[in-house]
Order: sequence, then C-alpha cells, then structure tokens
Amino acid sequence: MHTYESLAAPILAAFPELTAADLVFAPAPKVEIADVALRTFEPAKKLGMAPPQLATKIRDGVTFGPDVTAVSLAGPYVNFKLDRGAFGRGIVARILSEHKQYGSNRSGAGKRALVEHTSINPNASPHVGRARNAMIGDSLVRLLRFEGYDVETHYYVNDIGRQIALLVLACDDPATLTFDEMLDLYASANARAEQDAAFAEAGFELLAKIEQGDAEVKKKFFAVTELCLQGQLAVLGRLGIRYDRFDRESDFVKDPRLDKILDALREKGALFTDEEQRLSVDMCQIGHPQYPANEGRYVALLRSNGSSMYVYRDVAYTIEKMSKGADLNLIVLGEDHLMYMQQIALILAAAGMGAPEPIYYSYILLKEGKMSTRQGKVVLLSDFLDEATARAAERVEEQCQELPEVERKAIAEHVAVAAIRFAILRVGANKNVIFDWDASLSFTGDTGPYVQYSCARISSILRKLNAPLPESPRADFPVESNAEWALLSKLAAFPDTIANAAAAHSVAPVAQFVLETARLFTTFYHECPVRDAPSEAQRIARGHICLATRITLENALGLLGITALERM
Repeated sequence: MHTYESLAAPILAAFPELTAADLVFAPAPKVEIADVALRTFEPAKKLGMAPPQLATKIRDGVTFGPDVTAVSLAGPYVNFKLDRGAFGRGIVARILSEHKQYGSNRSGAGKRALVEHTSINPNASPHVGRARNAMIGDSLVRLLRFEGYDVETHYYVNDIGRQIALLVLACDDPATLTFDEMLDLYASANARAEQDAAFAEAGFELLAKIEQGDAEVKKKFFAVTELCLQGQLAVLGRLGIRYDRFDRESDFVKDPRLDKILDALREKGALFTDEEQRLSVDMCQIGHPQYPANEGRYVALLRSNGSSMYVYRDVAYTIEKMSKGADLNLIVLGEDHLMYMQQIALILAAAGMGAPEPIYYSYILLKEGKMSTRQGKVVLLSDFLDEATARAAERVEEQCQELPEVERKAIAEHVAVAAIRFAILRVGANKNVIFDWDASLSFTGDTGPYVQYSCARISSILRKLNAPLPESPRADFPVESNAEWALLSKLAAFPDTIANAAAAHSVAPVAQFVLETARLFTTFYHECPVRDAPSEAQRIARGHICLATRITLENALGLLGITALERM
C-alpha cells in the first residue's frame, strides 16, 4: 500500500503508463505553502515530456478526493494541501496495522541473497577497523531480511596459510588454551620463525601435508582455528552480530572447478611461470589496467611445488558462492582490497563466470588517536567495547539512579552498542569514520543513545496516559499543529527511506532517518502535550502519534542493530 494512496491512485488512473514506484512524494519544504510535494522528474521522463508540463497536467487534469484541499505548482513539483487529520489518521493506522513490518516494501520477497563479511584471520582478535566490516555486513543482512529476502550470511574462515601453520606447530593441545593465550602463542611462534629457519620450514611442511590431505594435520588445524573463531565470535556477538555459515579456506585447496579457470587463462595467453617457478597470471592480458610500476599486474596462483596460493583458493571459494544462484550476492571489503577484488573478478570473467558485488568501506579513526593495546598498533574491539560500556555506565548511573543495578548494567551495555554502531553506520561506507567517545555516548545530539532516549521518553509518555489507547485511531483525528504534521510526514517517508537504502546497499540513510525523526519528536514533545491535551480526541490522536513514532523508530533501529530501550 502506498502511504499517499489517495494522491497516487487518481494520478495512476490518468497516466496508466506509470506505476506507484514512479511517484515520489515527500514532505513539502515549507508547510505554510503545502503539506506534501510530488517531484515529476522520473514520471515525466517515462512519459516523454518535460517535468513542468507533467506537473501542469496533474494539477489541471486530475481530480482528487475531498482530503486534498488545494493543488499548486512550483516548477516541476506538484504541491498538495491536505486534510491533515484524514491523512494523519491513515498514516498512523497503517503503522499500527503493519507494526513490526512497517517500512518494508517486500522488494526481496521470493528472492535469495548471500552476504559474506568480516573474515578475520584466526591468529588475530577483532580490531575496531574490522568491526566496521562486520557492522556494515550485519546491517545489510538485517535490511535485506526486512525487505523480504531469504538471506544467508557467510563467514570465510582463513584456516590455512603460513601464519596458521606456525600457530599449529607451536600449539601442543588447543583444548588447554584460551583465545587470548592462543593469540600470545602466535606472537611468540611468529617471532621464533623470524630467528629459527628450521621452525619456519617446518611450518611450510605442515602446509604441504594439509594440501596433500593428511587427516591428522587437518584435524589439528581445525581444532586451533575453531578455538580462535569462537573467541572472535564471542567478541562480535557483543555487537549482536551473527552468521549462518562458516566456509573454510582449507576446503578449497584442490577444487576441480579451477581447471576450467586455468584452461581459460591459457587460451588468452595470460598464464606464465615466473622467476620463482610459480604459475602466475599476467592480468593485463585479461583486461586489468596498467598502473604505474605494473602494480597488480602479476598474480601468482600455484607455487613451484604445486601448492596453492591464497588467490587460487579465493577464486575457488568465489565460484562456490556464485554457484548458490542467489539473486543478490554481496561481499564487504576494506577499500585496500579494491584491486584484489578486481583481480578475482577478471580471472573469473576470463572463464565466463561472475563475481559478487563488493561493498567497500574506509577506515575508522579515533579523535584522540589510537588507544594503547597489547599489540601497540591497533585498537582491539574487545577493549573498545569495554571502554564504551564503562563510559556508558557512568552516564546511566547519572540518569537512572532509581533503577535496579542489574537493569542499569543492561542499559549501559545497550547504550554502548548503540553509541558504537550508530557512530559507524551513520557514515557512508566510502568515508572515514572519526570516532569521538564523548560525542558518541551523549544522550543529546546526533547519537545512537539520543535516539534510544527518545524511544524511552515515548514509552514513558504512553505509560502515563490516563487510559489505554484504542487499538486503532478514531475517525476524529485532529492534527492542528505543524509539529504534529512534520512528525507524521516523516513517519510516512519511512518506506521510501528503506527502498532507497536497499537499492544503495547502505543503511546510512536509515541512520539519518532516525536522527531526523527523533529531532521532530523532540519538537512535538515540547509543543504538543499528550496526557494533558486540550481535548480527549487530541489526547488519543497524540498518543497514537507517539506509539506510531515508537514503532517506526524501533523498526529502524533494529536495522542498525540497536535496541530501542523502554527506560533510560
């Protein structure tokens, strides 16, 4: 159902070539002039006429119902003055009816999506930079599921390679170690390999054994990497991030489907043996641009002993993902992987195969510089979450002294997650995030906790009403202030916001929507008393506006992985 069905229906009847998706309604920039505006650029192009011409035809040739009180033009825009009560009631009725599904356009109904994200080396604890990968991927999954897609979330476990072999070599019994102890063990093993050539060579021998199918070696690799994986998932789980499937790199060591890739590369004259006797690809033979100093031109696939390089295994894994036949196949990668993904896609294209659509992201920077960690180089996500929770607890102690300690602790954890996820997801993936502790944890301003506080305030208003609200809005639904109408108009725009976010594969528009909605609710809260409204009809109508706002914000925050709190 279109939010502005009574506006759209007469236009579609007059112009049968158009569909509801062609009509983009939005709140008018000046409520003194109009309540809703229709932009005509897209439908005019479809009809083969100039936008102002179509706008004039709509004004002069389309008959609207009694809930439209005036129609005017502003160049290519058609402005509508409305019976705000009738429209407001319709908006609220739709939100209450659709409830947890409000905002979904069901654009993915009957479709399947595959999303791969995160993929941290098992010898490392998640750091803040990689957490952006996980949060972007997780939010995309939430968004696609909200739109009706059947989504499968994949995590690629890098369980084979020199670094993992050294860790396996140094680990006598994984069952006796914790995740942190395993990370310390890797650091010492890596340092030893730098000084002990025999130890380093033993690591390569382990790799050769696993490629040869040695069952005992593979079992030990699995035990070590599984312990590390579970440690990583425990940290990511604090941010509400989950996965459906874990694909192991070791399963793609000898994939017969790669023979087709090699044959195609040979036919194109792209395969050659380099000076280290490795089977390599000259990427320029298959369309790779020639960067200065031949950057990215040569890619090794197989070592001189026939063992596989990570690129070779990644090509096999990509073939496996594409074989799933998903309608949408996405992979989230840091911007430093752009050339690498281009290489993978070109190698596959040489054999007539496709590749996932990449979503690239930029870096996270801290306003006050990098935190001091045991590694001395990166900010560990576990440390970051601990710091955020500690700081959030201080704020919650100030605001919620009357609540039991266990509830204050739970609120602090939710606020910490909201602060981190919102600060990161509100920024487009192609831009750096500058994380500011104090600003991100504030209960005012452009923050996740501010939006959570708005939800808690709405819940408080609804609890304090003199009588429960009717299940649906009454026929008399007075909307007598611009603050009420501005909030209702924003709520009505939520489905379009979701449609745009899904099309762009980005939840940044959703974050912007919740901020704007929270600000409009704050204005409404200060200007429009609810419990003490001048009339019973206004009390009920404003109560329903509060409830509709709470539902919409809860749905939107859920896509960002943030909990809409009842109390703060």
